[in-house]
Amino acid sequence: MIKAISRSVKKDNNVVQVIILLGQSNMEGISISSYLTKKMPQKAEEFTVGYQDVKISFDNGAGNYTSNNKFIPTKLGQGCSPNHFGPEVGIAEIIHNAGKTDVFLLKYAYGGTSLSYDWISPTSRKKPGHLFVGAVNFVLESLIQLEKMGYYPEIKAICWMQGEDDSNGNQYDNYYNYTKNFVKDLREDLKLYMDLDGIGFLDATIAALDHVWTEHVIINNAKRQNAEEDPLSYFIDTNDEGLKTNHEPVGAVDIYHYDSDSMIKLGRLFGMLLIEHFVD
Repeated sequence: MIKAISRSVKKDNNVVQVIILLGQSNMEGISISSYLTKKMPQKAEEFTVGYQDVKISFDNGAGNYTSNNKFIPTKLGQGCSPNHFGPEVGIAEIIHNAGKTDVFLLKYAYGGTSLSYDWISPTSRKKPGHLFVGAVNFVLESLIQLEKMGYYPEIKAICWMQGEDDSNGNQYDNYYNYTKNFVKDLREDLKLYMDLDGIGFLDATIAALDHVWTEHVIINNAKRQNAEEDPLSYFIDTNDEGLKTNHEPVGAVDIYHYDSDSMIKLGRLFGMLLIEHFVD
């Protein structure tokens, strides 16, 4: 795993803010872009053009679909394929509308993966999961790239959308401890680039679908408890917010993933917390 050992020189005009996006498929982005043309046509055009002032570098599916190590405007088509999107669009919209500049998103996500195995961190298991290692490497490589571009990057927060796979395994009772250790280890590995106030952690619940995510209550309570105990953590209850998975695609509903308008809302909810607590 890459270890950051030095920084670029901080100047008055080269500081940029970094938001990290991690998780499984609802972070990777399985929502279908074309449905937005009917549900929110005016916004769909804006989302297609994207946001020049909020750029993203992404790696989905551990290299299956990426931005090729480039920072590009955040827009539709940066999900699991060029036809899909994740919460990055709503996040960028909120940051853009708030007039914030010099913000970069780093997204590393992989569908169908668990915190108890793929994402598990060194404190929970001596040999960390391949996605924990991959995420840290991706983030550090991206930060080094920003430094080569003349910037001084500071990590403001991590957004985490994950837990579905853990609700169906045999490790759901450990999700609280695994999350706590995951956050601690990420902050330790990325501490050279953290904001002076520390790195925030924004978590969101999985859908309350008894027949799909059988132990969602345990997973979501673990998320809530961690957020309550950590002064730099915040919690989004996607179920109280009314996010849906039961309308798209028409005729062959994908109950596992958020509908397009709900995915935009998820991004906006992350974005509002970021603006309120972390992004200057």
